[in-house]
Parts: sequence; structure tokens; C-alpha cells
Amino acid sequence: MKMNKRKLRLPVISAVLMTMLVTTAVPSFAAAPKKEEVKYLGKGCVEVEFKSDIDYKNSKVTVKDTSGKIYTASIYKRGDDEVKFKVKNYKAGKSYNFTVSGVRKEGTKDYGKVSGTFRINAASSGNITAAKAKEIALKDAGLKKSQVYDLEADKEKERGTTFYEVSFETKNYEYEYDISLKGKILKKEVERD
Repeated sequence: MKMNKRKLRLPVISAVLMTMLVTTAVPSFAAAPKKEEVKYLGKGCVEVEFKSDIDYKNSKVTVKDTSGKIYTASIYKRGDDEVKFKVKNYKAGKSYNFTVSGVRKEGTKDYGKVSGTFRINAASSGNITAAKAKEIALKDAGLKKSQVYDLEADKEKERGTTFYEVSFETKNYEYEYDISLKGKILKKEVERD
């Protein structure tokens, strides 16, 4: 039995064209953005950084500990590629699971959820306060509080190390110190103003 080659080609060509149309014309539907990093910032605050820019719609956060107990949490910052939230009545020394809903990778269609974990370590004894970090920097510079202005101490975290960044100025110089939570000077910079 002979087959008409022309009749056979038409369905094959149609199938190939349909496959090309479907795979190239359909927009991306992957809703949930991918996490890059989750950081505990202290005082119940958590930052989730994403690998791409994201959009928000009715976004919320839920937080549970490993036993399933739910904690009150709220988003306090929605950035282009990050979200920050705060947990209330947390317990130090525990791990927590979170879910942020109402987020999507920019340019995608549907909003989804992103989940992850973070740990709040037990408070370390012997850590210095911001006021103590200022004292250490001033003593090292040989100055008194009354001799400087714009004296500030902010807690920073870089490459897994938390420290105080202390800065102040005199009439002729600008000072900047990095001081560990144990009171050790990690870095010192003095510049003529």
C-alpha cells in the first residue's frame, strides 16, 4: 500500500511548529524567588536576601519553632531583592522556620511562597555594649568624650563576624574603629580632615 508523502508531512510539520510555539511563546510562571541568604540581625529581626529582584502582593510572614508553636511576626521592610521581618516573644537558643507569602520573582506571573530557617543563638555572656565600644575607641585615641563630635557605635556583621563600628571626629581628624563584641580592636583608621 502506497502512502501519500504530502499527507504525512503536514501533521509532522504542524506538531513541530506547535511545540516551538508553546515552548517559546509562554511566559515564565516560576513564582517563588530563590533565596540567596537568610541572616538573623538580632533583637528578633531577620533578613532574607533573594537572588533576583522581587515583587510583593499582600505579603505576610509566618514563623514557627521546631515544635510547631506559632510566633507573631511582621514584615517591616520590603526591598527590591530583600525582605526583613521581626519576630515577637522569641526564645534565644532555638531554631525557627519561616514562610514569606505574596512574593514573586520580578517578571513572573503568579505570587508564591518562600520558606527557610534561622537560628537565634543563646545570648553570649561577656559581650560589650555599644557604650563600652565607644569608651575603648576613645581611650585608644587618647581622647575624651567632650573632645569629639558625631560619636556613633553601630553593630555590624561582615563575613560571619559581628562587631561594633565606632566613628567620631575632632576638629582635624576622623576616626573609625571596628571593635569585637569581646572588646578587641579589629581595625583602626585615622584620617586628616
